[in-house]
Amino acid sequence: MARRTEADEAADAYERHLADHDRDRRRAQGAFYTPPELVAWVLDRALPAAGSVLDPACGTGHFLVAAAHRLGVRAVHGSDLDPDAVRIARDRLHAVDPAVPRAEIERRVVVADGLTAWEGRTFDAVLGNPPFLGQLRRHSAGRSEQHRRGLGAYTDTSAVFLHRALDLAGPGGTVALVQPISVLAARDAGPVRAAVAGRGAVTDFWCSERPVFEGTPVLTCVPVVRIGAGPATDPDTWGALAAPAFGIPPVTLPAGTGTLGERATCTADFRDQYYGLAPFVGDGLPDGTPLVTTGLIDPAESRWGRVPTRFARRRYDAPSVDLAALRADAGGSALARWADARLVPKLLVAGQGRVIEAVADEHGAWLPSVPVVSVVPHDPADLWHLLAITLAPPLVAHAASRYLGSGLTPGSVKVSARQLAALPLPTDEVAWAEGAELARAAQHATDEGRPDLLAATGRAMSVAYGADPASYDWWWGRARRRSWREADK
Repeated sequence: MARRTEADEAADAYERHLADHDRDRRRAQGAFYTPPELVAWVLDRALPAAGSVLDPACGTGHFLVAAAHRLGVRAVHGSDLDPDAVRIARDRLHAVDPAVPRAEIERRVVVADGLTAWEGRTFDAVLGNPPFLGQLRRHSAGRSEQHRRGLGAYTDTSAVFLHRALDLAGPGGTVALVQPISVLAARDAGPVRAAVAGRGAVTDFWCSERPVFEGTPVLTCVPVVRIGAGPATDPDTWGALAAPAFGIPPVTLPAGTGTLGERATCTADFRDQYYGLAPFVGDGLPDGTPLVTTGLIDPAESRWGRVPTRFARRRYDAPSVDLAALRADAGGSALARWADARLVPKLLVAGQGRVIEAVADEHGAWLPSVPVVSVVPHDPADLWHLLAITLAPPLVAHAASRYLGSGLTPGSVKVSARQLAALPLPTDEVAWAEGAELARAAQHATDEGRPDLLAATGRAMSVAYGADPASYDWWWGRARRRSWREADK
């Protein structure tokens, strides 16, 4: 272990100051400093035996100093917008090798935007912990516009750095930048994942199911990308890289069996319906139509009228829509047509949960509240078969893995209307039919009888998909918590 210097102590003091006394500045910069053990993990996998290294958002120089101890001060380069952090990084590097003139270190470690500072240069490794800023803010969007072209508007700044680093790493070089776990599945990070696939492959991967950066609950990962390596990592399956860290078992789903979208129409509603309904919602209206929120949906169960929920920032015991008033409203014709289209037999699927949570509206008597997804079978006789699919352990494990990082809570299963429609159908029709009957029985059961029927449905649907028992064990460990009310929405 390298001897700590006064410059290292200054770095610690500066970071403590930001954490304890200047939190607004820290949040504005998106600056959360990297634990030494993670720095070591990255360097062990990304650092070349010899060559040049860049940290484009170096902060006080944790990655640069660790790399300099292995390769020498003249091998490292860095940039950051924070002049105080850059000064400390330079001091730390000078302490590593006082023979390197300060003027030379100042040319290698600069106060600049790492997205634009290194035009025309390439390096053997680009590594570090770039800022996490969520949706690109105005002050950062303007300075990096040329490097955001083709990326989604909500692409996290850290992912923009990852995209840029692909051009800063030379042939055979390595990119290893800390990322929020949302990079694995977020739609707006899709172009970044695709760019990685076009330039190389993810050859190593680190992830933690717990936050490792002091002062933020954000979960993080590090994809190690080797330029020119193959086979390319599928942009749609990055979630599987992190699945082992969350205990999600690997599954192989059948191909060529068709998709749920061929048997049903999957639809998500938006703010027009959410805000449009609000004036017509009351609590327990005598002739009202039940409004089902995500918090009222459990696997094969609606809890409407049994537990309170919230809609449009108000608490309701039994939220109901006054359809007569809605239809009579002069400006509500479009909303009335929407309501009529939804009042058909369907599944209502919650946006996210510990497992896929869906309930059958067999009589077409409920309205969905945004962001509930409606799944309307082309043939009403398929209703229970479709509910059984949502209770299939291998499908839930697949969704949890593939879309890991897109949910609001760690390890939650989040599926959109488009993703539901893409789920494959089972291969064993007999087991599927058995699962459908068990799913119907589970929804019609009492609270006491439902858990056993849900478990039986899961077993039947595991057979229907020809799945390994591990996916059932994982699914039931999560699903039974829902049925026994051990977890909150």
